[in-house]
Amino acid sequence: MFGSKLVNAIDVQAQINPDRVVFCNSRDERMTYAELRDRSNALACWLSDSAHVAPGAAVVLFGHKSPYMLASMMACAKSGHAYAPVDTVYPSERVARIVEQVGNTLLIDTTGVAGVAPQTAAAYLGLDELVGICGNKPTPEDVEALPGTTRDATFYILFTSGSTGDPKGVQITTECVDEFSRWMMSDYVFEEDGVRTWFNRTPYSFDVSITDIVCGTTRGDTTFALEAEADASLARTFETLAACDATDWVSTPSFVEQCLADDTYNAELMPRLKRMLLAGETLRPATVREVKRRFPGIHVYNGYGPTESTDLVTLCEITDEMLENDVALPIGYAKTGSDLVVLNPETLEQVPDGQPGELFVAGNTVAAGYYGRPDLTAAAFGVCPEELACGRRSYRTGDEVTRDPSGLYYFHGRLDLQIKLHGYRIELGDIEAGLVATPLVHMACVLPVVREGAIHHLMAFVVPTTGVEERGLKLTRQIKAQVRDALPAYMIPRTFTYLDEMPLNTSGKADRKALAALMSK
Repeated sequence: MFGSKLVNAIDVQAQINPDRVVFCNSRDERMTYAELRDRSNALACWLSDSAHVAPGAAVVLFGHKSPYMLASMMACAKSGHAYAPVDTVYPSERVARIVEQVGNTLLIDTTGVAGVAPQTAAAYLGLDELVGICGNKPTPEDVEALPGTTRDATFYILFTSGSTGDPKGVQITTECVDEFSRWMMSDYVFEEDGVRTWFNRTPYSFDVSITDIVCGTTRGDTTFALEAEADASLARTFETLAACDATDWVSTPSFVEQCLADDTYNAELMPRLKRMLLAGETLRPATVREVKRRFPGIHVYNGYGPTESTDLVTLCEITDEMLENDVALPIGYAKTGSDLVVLNPETLEQVPDGQPGELFVAGNTVAAGYYGRPDLTAAAFGVCPEELACGRRSYRTGDEVTRDPSGLYYFHGRLDLQIKLHGYRIELGDIEAGLVATPLVHMACVLPVVREGAIHHLMAFVVPTTGVEERGLKLTRQIKAQVRDALPAYMIPRTFTYLDEMPLNTSGKADRKALAALMSK
């Protein structure tokens, strides 16, 4: 056995249902449970050879939603290596910065696209060689000798937006993953109603994807992934939705809202869809009402959780009673095994139910900190008072919430400059650093544009560099073209406003309140 309950559960399914499809995507790439077991065993044996990667070192996995990404993840766990998934949505410069942070490591490229390996990677494994290795037949003795992973070891590292312009890696342990799996299987995936098909849209480099992995594999279900090519066109997306035969849906609310813009997004298109789990950003009552109208009898769940706590820490089904008044929907009840406490962000004293405060999470799904960043770890982890943390890891979320007397939590927004947009966690300072790094921008400040209570897009206020005469759409196009090398597309502001000088507050920083007032004019 490999230490991880998640990995072991998947291998059990390979014994019970070897020919059942565990993963398929909109490119018609598919893999059975037996193939996942065999490919991951073969790659794990190869990784266990210290000539390829140092024992215990993290491995960078570059790719998108292919079978070999999932097989590589399981192989890393079986061979005692943490994996750091990096999606093709990232520009090459950001990939290089992540690889550099991970250190002297191996980069496994599952795309087959030449030239993606940054020079900072110590070793490189391309797709052709990867396919060959995964086709090997290791002996049972070799598989039995694989070290697996321990409870406290890092299972994976997810790199999120960082305020300095550098991504920061969240270290999720084996215990975190296994406890999250136990919770999801007991509190959410509790119905024994046959084999499910889980619709996946989130890349593996974002935290919501762990929900798809856990739910779509541990009980013998199938995960169907929407690849980027199909996702780029709403027409192709709908063709995929009609063909995937999904029973369960996991995504951000904004993707559902995008689909709802088309009248054909309904039960006729997806007749087997029974459940919808939405997370990553604010869920509006109007969205849920329309989903329930289009899909009679569907169960809609709202969830919340930061990357630093292994994705979701709250979850609840949105009932008709919750939708009677057009008010903010709850983000759910606390997951079992974790304590959520609402504290005054200044005094760290607990606030009573019904009063807003900062949410702190303590328990066995809290990450082990930021990879190689003790300074950032000290600022966010272990800050919760010991009488509340009780010796467990804790994380301060920076999110303002209230808890009602029944135990339901309500989200009110960020206490800092971190936001969620289309499910992606973004630090505005990261975007601003990327803009200022271009030769066209002297100063920049980025603000979210809110519509109907949810973040709709980002607006950048820019003071151009001295000597730059262009303004308007032409300059915007030039800046976007330059910043595209440093920032993912979802972090590039949609609209730009140009200023001769940036309004500053008494601390000498950009006056965000003054800029917000300009937005409202």
